[in-house]
Amino acid sequence: MDHNALIAVWTFVGMFGLLALGFPIFICMLSGAFVGSILIGGPVYTLQQFASAPYHIASTYTWAVVPLFLLMSVLASNCGLAEAAFSAATKWVGKIRGALLMATIGSAAVFGATSGASIATCAVFSKIALPELLKYKYNKRTCMGCIAVSGTLDALIPPSVGVIIISLLADTSIGRGLVGATFPGIILALMLMMAVFVRGVIKPQDMPKVEMHSTWKEKILSLKVIGPVLFVIIIVIGGIFFGWYAPTVGGAIGSVGVLIVAAYNRVGWKAIWVSFVETVLLNSQIFPVIICGFIFSRFVALSGLPAALLNFIIALHMSKYMLMLIVVIFYLILGCVMEFMSMAVITVPIIYPILMAAGFDPIGTVLIIVLLSEIALVMPPIGMSCYIVASISKAPPEEVFKGILPYLAMSVILLCMLIFFPKIGTWLPDLLYGKAITF
Repeated sequence: MDHNALIAVWTFVGMFGLLALGFPIFICMLSGAFVGSILIGGPVYTLQQFASAPYHIASTYTWAVVPLFLLMSVLASNCGLAEAAFSAATKWVGKIRGALLMATIGSAAVFGATSGASIATCAVFSKIALPELLKYKYNKRTCMGCIAVSGTLDALIPPSVGVIIISLLADTSIGRGLVGATFPGIILALMLMMAVFVRGVIKPQDMPKVEMHSTWKEKILSLKVIGPVLFVIIIVIGGIFFGWYAPTVGGAIGSVGVLIVAAYNRVGWKAIWVSFVETVLLNSQIFPVIICGFIFSRFVALSGLPAALLNFIIALHMSKYMLMLIVVIFYLILGCVMEFMSMAVITVPIIYPILMAAGFDPIGTVLIIVLLSEIALVMPPIGMSCYIVASISKAPPEEVFKGILPYLAMSVILLCMLIFFPKIGTWLPDLLYGKAITF
């Protein structure tokens, strides 16, 4: 490893040292990039980069997709779409053991198509679904674990903010990534429902049969409640699927669609105003991380560290699946101490090219990284989704961690399927768009 690459390695060490001392992640990345750039490129190059890069990164049209989908996510959370989806789903559940928990998974998937943020799903369904489940004597630990892992569906069911961000960082097609995530998202939802069914057979006391008596009239009327939700899903996903507009435009249209639904549901102006304020605050937290992450990535590219790591891996004659195993372990460990955005902007510019050189599919790799990041959000000891559910449910976090095990196993199985059978995530975009990369 040459001198410049070693500087990058020690910069990583210093960055994580600052992180351990409690400095914000964007300060850690910015400090590391500044020191490393001076040592490699000199002060003139460094000052030029730091003077121009923040504006050019933040003003790039492509990144407009992030605040627009965040706005859509926050509006969906605050305007009653999750409640509508859950209310409709409960009208259609049968007498199958665990049906109410299956309805929770299904409504989380539907909400994911309007939200795209897993933390939001965990918070919302902990508030609206968990009390209903406990009323019918469902086991609290099992329900909390299922709700925490159901948030993973939002990472895959488009429009996923995670897929958008990873696609931008990897410089690959956002549209293909969103379309490719659809089928794995549906598979995961069905697998989670299967896990509920199996657990109901093994431990029937955890999931008593629920006698939900709804007339056909009530069932049909429930579709009217969920109709606006389906409307938003169709205009956003349908437009992206068929190439009518780019994902950035889709985010704007989706936000307007949710506003129309809010007006239809007679949501107060206060909730809408709070949603806009919350979106501004979220973006003010996210974009410093994005800007500093890109500056740090430029420094890493300047150092030649990715090429040095690739040459090192080639020299080891490591199989691509052994390489992927190392990446999986790395992400799970890193995910225990870092949140998604910070982890993505630091690692994707290095990890993604190495996986491409090893022969993995571009879209399949995006989906693998997104799913890995979401699995990390429920992994102990610092699974953020689990802590969100525990906080709202007023339960110890360890109870949620115990409850996630059968559902976490389904996510891991899907991860293995995406690694060994990438066509699961690529056949649909290939069918719609062909082999050529689109928007």
